[in-house]
Amino acid sequence: MHIRFFNIFKRHIHWKVRAHTYKDLKEIFFAEVISVTFGLVTGIFLAVFYKQFLLVPGILILLPGFLELRGNISGSLSARLGTALDIKAIKPKLKQKFVVENYFASFFEAIVISFALSLVAYIFTFLVFHQATLKIFAIAILAALLSNLVESTLATITTFWLYKKGHDPNNIMGPYVTTTGDIVSMLSLIVAILIVV
Repeated sequence: MHIRFFNIFKRHIHWKVRAHTYKDLKEIFFAEVISVTFGLVTGIFLAVFYKQFLLVPGILILLPGFLELRGNISGSLSARLGTALDIKAIKPKLKQKFVVENYFASFFEAIVISFALSLVAYIFTFLVFHQATLKIFAIAILAALLSNLVESTLATITTFWLYKKGHDPNNIMGPYVTTTGDIVSMLSLIVAILIVV
């Protein structure tokens, strides 16, 4: 009797685990496919607008770190929101203290880190190539503000939308913010260069 009950219980758990694993695998797989596909769009933007990037000394040194910055900040934001949703600490609504605080914290992070990146790019360009411009600071900070405004808003809304639709945001948002962050960052840098230069 006890052995039979244990076998039924084990099969029931096994079926649930298998279904949950399949759901996670499907969400992660499609998120990664979309990430890789749209990652090519970032490369296309770089190829098309490379002349604008060459106008500013040090911008190509700044670029890799800047692209990583956007995905990391938005990824952290969506992870905090996703975890808070999972433990029922917040509801999927925008106007909450926790959401607003994390949203504006992402702006502070973007400004501080973009300043640090532009400082490194400026010093390296000056020491190695003996050519540097202070415009790189304005470009980095302006691009960070523009990209953060778009990307953090998009990450917050998408996290809540996925949760409402029954998906796990922690499975999808990592590749998603990496892809959208690269595209948004690239466009923001192009806009900032055109404005400043």
